[in-house]
Amino acid sequence: MTEASLPAAISALRTALEENRDEHELWMLEIPEGVEPQDIPDGLPAGLADLLAASDGLNLAASTRFFSADELASQQLPDHLVGAKLPDGSELTDASDLYFFGEAAGNPLLVNEKDGTVWRVPDDGVVWYTGCRLEQIANSLNEFATAWVLTPDRFLNLAGLTPPEAADSDWYRLLNLSGLAS
Repeated sequence: MTEASLPAAISALRTALEENRDEHELWMLEIPEGVEPQDIPDGLPAGLADLLAASDGLNLAASTRFFSADELASQQLPDHLVGAKLPDGSELTDASDLYFFGEAAGNPLLVNEKDGTVWRVPDDGVVWYTGCRLEQIANSLNEFATAWVLTPDRFLNLAGLTPPEAADSDWYRLLNLSGLAS
């Protein structure tokens, strides 16, 4: 996929879903309508308001999703990340800039409120709040969508799915049917 905006891609996927739902048995997947501007919480990190305006929450796989506007406030647990290993080998001492916007393979997806970078806790076989590591996976939410959410191979990595499990993933199948995927 070329550099496209997340809202435009979600709109195109919503259309592709409706066109292909019955023929390809995509019954488990829903792409909710976006939140009205007045219902988007104030003070969100860069790009998150656009995501909510495009779709109020989004379930990509059983354990991979973006939170809805109503869920965001209750999902903020940055203190649980203090002590996480950073890419340079040091430990995170202040997690107050990390904003939880979803989960991938049951682990946090985060956006840094200061610079807009997107981070994840990779699935290393540990419960994330008992000790984990963080890795930066994109420079913005839009780049994250383009590189991870809308690219079939990287989506499998993000969601922790094996290629055989992809056959049961409605999101993966929709990506391939939509023509958006690279």
